[in-house]
Amino acid sequence: MGAKHKTLLFHTEVRWLSRGKALVRVYELREELKVFLTNEGSDYAKQLASDEWCARLAYLADIFHHLNELNTRMQGRNENLLTSTDKINGFRSKVQLWHQHVESGNLEMFTLTMQWQGVHTAALCEIIVKHLKTLEEKLSFYFSSVSTECLDWVRDPYSSASVVGKEMTLQEQEELIELRQNRGCKLRFADLPLDSFWLDTAKEFPLLANKAILTLLPFSTTYLCEISFSSMIAMKTKYRERLKTVDEELRVCLSSIPARISALCSAKQAQVSH
Repeated sequence: MGAKHKTLLFHTEVRWLSRGKALVRVYELREELKVFLTNEGSDYAKQLASDEWCARLAYLADIFHHLNELNTRMQGRNENLLTSTDKINGFRSKVQLWHQHVESGNLEMFTLTMQWQGVHTAALCEIIVKHLKTLEEKLSFYFSSVSTECLDWVRDPYSSASVVGKEMTLQEQEELIELRQNRGCKLRFADLPLDSFWLDTAKEFPLLANKAILTLLPFSTTYLCEISFSSMIAMKTKYRERLKTVDEELRVCLSSIPARISALCSAKQAQVSH
């Protein structure tokens, strides 16, 4: 039928972002699915023939696309509690903004839904507003206590806008003052990643560095666990060389230290003499 897709994605709980991609694929193949389900005599064909139902499907695809983007931005080896909090708070603010615009009939932020703006627009906007309000409430419920303003000194100890929280002891505040006056540390701060900077200052400012490292250390997402699972699945395919444990291969795959292949090869004898 001229569709650009050859297959239909199915949602699975063990893969990232599959729900949003599956919804977009279903939306893009709605005409082909309608023909197929009609031929099969399925009642779902009636829903795909309904413009109102397709408009709701378009909104679901759009909102999950935005959630997928947030999820993707929160992945990475260097992600920490501070950066993840910023992204979550930014998304919460965007949801509030969308709520206001949809109430006035503007669906510009939802590209697929915009195509159905003339189809029961008032009823569609009412459904979207209700859903966005629920989404706001859920985000506020799960992330109500997330506030990192008192940890701004961890991001940038040299910023005059950094707030020193009451949870800092006198000794820690004294070390922060000394750190701010240390020109050598200030120059290193511009060149080093945040975690490397605090590890570098641990000897000179142990109390302050320890507090900063304990802030950056916790996993803010399950990315590191998920990437190891994905790597293991990639190695344990039917195309692998032989049946064996994957511990050593997984260690090399997940390590941030690249393998020195030339050095490893030079330590081996290519041909054993008889």
